[in-house]
Amino acid sequence: MIRSCTEIHPFPGRRPFAGIPPLALATILILSAACASRAPYTKETFVMGTKAWVTIAGMSDRDAERAAQAAFREMYRIESVMSTWRPASEISRLNTGSNGAPFTVSSELCSLIDSSLFYSKATSGAFDVTVRPLVRLWGFQGGEAKLPSDSEIERAMSLVGFGKIVLDPSRSTITLPPGMQIDLAGIAKGYAVDRCAAALAGLGVRSALVNIGGNIYAMGAPPGEKGWSIGIRDPKGGLETVGTLTLRDEAVATSGNYENFVEIEGRRYGHVIDPRAGRPISSVLSVTVVAPTGLASDALSTGLFVLGPDDAREVVKRLAGVAALFALADTDGIVYRPVGDIERRLNLKKAR
Repeated sequence: MIRSCTEIHPFPGRRPFAGIPPLALATILILSAACASRAPYTKETFVMGTKAWVTIAGMSDRDAERAAQAAFREMYRIESVMSTWRPASEISRLNTGSNGAPFTVSSELCSLIDSSLFYSKATSGAFDVTVRPLVRLWGFQGGEAKLPSDSEIERAMSLVGFGKIVLDPSRSTITLPPGMQIDLAGIAKGYAVDRCAAALAGLGVRSALVNIGGNIYAMGAPPGEKGWSIGIRDPKGGLETVGTLTLRDEAVATSGNYENFVEIEGRRYGHVIDPRAGRPISSVLSVTVVAPTGLASDALSTGLFVLGPDDAREVVKRLAGVAALFALADTDGIVYRPVGDIERRLNLKKAR
């Protein structure tokens, strides 16, 4: 067990780099001494309901600007396809159009839903793109924050279950039972990070960070460095960094309940819901997942959070390149439990 630190943190920007989110800021500050000849180029936008940015090292500002804009265009495109907040998006049309019948979708959306089903099976249903009725029932995504009754939970769960999705890749069709909807919020940002990284690589970028709401892909390494150094923090909140996570050609994502929660009858409930039980998870504070792709780290950060460290260990053993760090509440404060080969990437300060 590790008793010090953890958690990817998008904290506020700084001067003179106004508007740059915290992970990019941490990277710039860490690299400033080694890369004084040319500071990394960073550009920020707002997409998928969150801040996003691209940091590029080793290129002229002109070339980096061109590459960053290409990445942003890919972010906006994916949002237009996969946002349930847009009535005209492809995922919204699927949700309203299937109603028990096969609905033809693009090969891209079909492939992403197929990937989501893979991670649902890999986590024994702990990750599930049909969980939205339960999320709203507990007061998230526009729902009313109140303690639901057992019967309300049971009714919501009747519309939840990845096994009810019928996917036909040969015809590129998806069939959803009447009333069921798919919400890709737990996987789309990670997928977008991967697509943006591919767009950057196509324009000759070899060293970059792509971050969409804390879903990060680290391409290569800044000049003279082993990898991108990313600030990590205590999952109970605050802005102080407690260590770094060094990544190279890997993705990372974190799920945690320390910021997104509701209070009902004096008790705090986090936004991560167990699709199998219909209730929020309270035993885990956060989990940070490193994986070969943003899609994998995004889906698994939710799925492993729901499973907890013991069951997560069996999942990680079966998936190449995946590792995780759990933060658990303890009588002495917080206990950190590594799962897989995460420790070689961590540089932690001494326990406080």
